[in-house]
Amino acid sequence: MIGWQFRAACRGEDSGLFFAPNYFERKEEKDAREARARAICVRCRVREECLEYALRIREAHGIWGGLNELERRTLLRTRERERQAG
Repeated sequence: MIGWQFRAACRGEDSGLFFAPNYFERKEEKDAREARARAICVRCRVREECLEYALRIREAHGIWGGLNELERRTLLRTRERERQAG
């Protein structure tokens, strides 16, 4: 475990809030699950470290630093365009 993970607000929480189940999840269920996860992230003092870690390792699953997979991919593309424009 990485040092910041010991201080994360999600430590000890149900990991099922942060990761999709291994069965089909309806959009309403996904939105509700992610909202509960984000509510934990919003009060987390290591949110930025968590997000940057997920971006750095290209984490493909779950809520990290308050963002889901699609949001992280979008952020990475935005950063890459800004870097290239630079």
